[in-house]
Amino acid sequence: MKLAFFFTAILLLLPVVFFLLNKATRRHSSDILPPGSLGIPIIGHSVAFNRARKANRIEKWIEDRANKYGPVSKLTLFGIPTVFIHGQAANKFVFNSYGTLNTQRPRAMSKIVGETMMLELGGEDHKRVKGAIMTFLKPEALKQYVGKIDGEVREHLGLHWQGKPEVTVVPLIKK
Repeated sequence: MKLAFFFTAILLLLPVVFFLLNKATRRHSSDILPPGSLGIPIIGHSVAFNRARKANRIEKWIEDRANKYGPVSKLTLFGIPTVFIHGQAANKFVFNSYGTLNTQRPRAMSKIVGETMMLELGGEDHKRVKGAIMTFLKPEALKQYVGKIDGEVREHLGLHWQGKPEVTVVPLIKK
């Protein structure tokens, strides 16, 4: 009788102990993770991401995510837990990494974003591409481009937009 009572008590207390240990472990590990939800296991946020991509609203999806969780958050895309970084901090992080990032993008993501993205480059290739991009993005260089861009835009608007009651934009963008 005493032995049955002992086993019953252990069986009742064991789930409580596991629950408390799990809760204590989770609290500690979540302190070092960025905010955000990982979504449904395996699927994560892939459905919402693809829906936004197909509707050509990926910028809004990114902005909504950044507004909700901040410039750094966690999510699951295509079955892989991912850290999402947005804004100036993201650009600075990528440009200053010098190819030291360990990226593990799934094939589906590579098809969407592109195989030759700067994050995929390493070492000397990363430095070379960064140097080329930074040359074009310096304030002095941008000042030179503004006049030419302004002229091109004005010419384009005059040829394709001015005096028309309706303008089909997508074919003009693809030119």
